[in-house]
Amino acid sequence: MRERRGKHEPIEYRQQDRLKFPQILLFLVGVPVKLRQSVIHVTPWLTWSLALAIVLISGLVWFSPAGDELVSWLVFQPEQTGLRWWSGLLGHPFVHGDLLHLAGNIYFLLLFGRNIECCFGRRRLLGLFVIAAVVGALLHAMVTGIGLIGASGGVFGVLVFYVCRYPQARVIWLPFGWLARSAMLVWARNFLNKGFPVTIYLVVYGGFQLLVLYEQLFMDGRVSALAHLGGGLAGGLIWLAWRYDWLP
Repeated sequence: MRERRGKHEPIEYRQQDRLKFPQILLFLVGVPVKLRQSVIHVTPWLTWSLALAIVLISGLVWFSPAGDELVSWLVFQPEQTGLRWWSGLLGHPFVHGDLLHLAGNIYFLLLFGRNIECCFGRRRLLGLFVIAAVVGALLHAMVTGIGLIGASGGVFGVLVFYVCRYPQARVIWLPFGWLARSAMLVWARNFLNKGFPVTIYLVVYGGFQLLVLYEQLFMDGRVSALAHLGGGLAGGLIWLAWRYDWLP
């Protein structure tokens, strides 16, 4: 079996007829759920392995007696110098502040990374994740000296690449409270069973990042929209390079 499918091959999509119970729960939580996605033709070992590594290292930081020492090496501190600057630049995606932070990034990585591994290949998916995380961290460092942790920059790169590659995929998502989502399940079930294009999700979610960016720049927000947007920019540029055969 081939490791990846070429970018010029027709995309085979799989459409669900209706929401399943686990997807309903995820929708109520507030995360996107895919209803129409490309068929995965390979076992996504790299995606699963990367997710496992992030979970294990985050767990070590939380529970290991050497957690404080690990943090000093893995948190990206823009004002740091020497080897610790480099280790933080490359290691910050593997450290998370709490379980919710970790679970969100792992969910998005698994949701979108498996399809990219199928079309892009394992080695290139790893490169995409790392480059997106690094670009996001560098953009963060250009504006603020606050430490940075979390895989969000790399995950945003994966998300943008996915949307560029699979624009006809469909998701459901509602960026409001669980009461509004519950009402949608009752009054708009037909709409939810169809979903909407993943491109719309990216536009709306990207708009929310602009609000987060305002909070980061002017209201001392603790979430780095700069890391998110930098990672997304890297993901889009890498897709363009692949699309037009600029990658080796």
